[in-house]
Amino acid sequence: MANSYAALCDEFYINMRLGTQLKMATDRATIVAFFERMQRLYPNMVNFHQDPRHGESSIEETREGNAYRWMSLEANRLSSGFLNPESPQDAYKYNKSVVETVPYYLAISPVDLDYLDVLWGFDFQCKGNHHELIAEALLGESPMGKLMETQGSRGINFELSGIVSLSEDARTHARVWVEPRTTPSHVRSGDYPEEMLSLYVILRQWSGGRRLPDLHEVHGHLIELGEKFIDDHVLNAFLSPIRTAIARRS
Repeated sequence: MANSYAALCDEFYINMRLGTQLKMATDRATIVAFFERMQRLYPNMVNFHQDPRHGESSIEETREGNAYRWMSLEANRLSSGFLNPESPQDAYKYNKSVVETVPYYLAISPVDLDYLDVLWGFDFQCKGNHHELIAEALLGESPMGKLMETQGSRGINFELSGIVSLSEDARTHARVWVEPRTTPSHVRSGDYPEEMLSLYVILRQWSGGRRLPDLHEVHGHLIELGEKFIDDHVLNAFLSPIRTAIARRS
């Protein structure tokens, strides 16, 4: 089913985030050498930006056809992602190349790893009250969903998030997060712009408790767990009801 994820939403992306307990090397020479290495692997990654206020350096591909790779580096976090890849495998390959490269340029290893996660993002263009759509699509006849039956009620906050452990040591987590972008001012005015309603599935490995394998092995294990989790628990229970509710309102 993974090959058809993009067909289920308006925008699809897969990100990787890696957090460390020690600060990463962020001197000029190290950052330039690391980004140059990634640029050799992906020559279209030519747009460099530095935000000195937040200590963040980033590089991304030219945005052709609304599909591009990106990467950002902060003191204790490295993030990368691929927006609208042709297939999930393209995004996995790119993010894997990042986790395979960082030990040699940024001295990152499982020793000081805080967490590593893989995020699957599904964005839906949706005009209207996102909170009410979430209540309708996902909460239904539950006590929370029935709050919308109150006379004159309008949804203000129905953001959903849940986390479960997938390992005996409770350090491998799966999170499902539905993020609405309707604000109280939209509700007050009744003017709802067409914004993205987002569904995120995040598989995270926390460090501690045991010696972790190499970073690319952790990354591969999270992908395997995540695809099964999405197929078993997200496609029919979250994605399909959201799509149906949006179609009903369009």
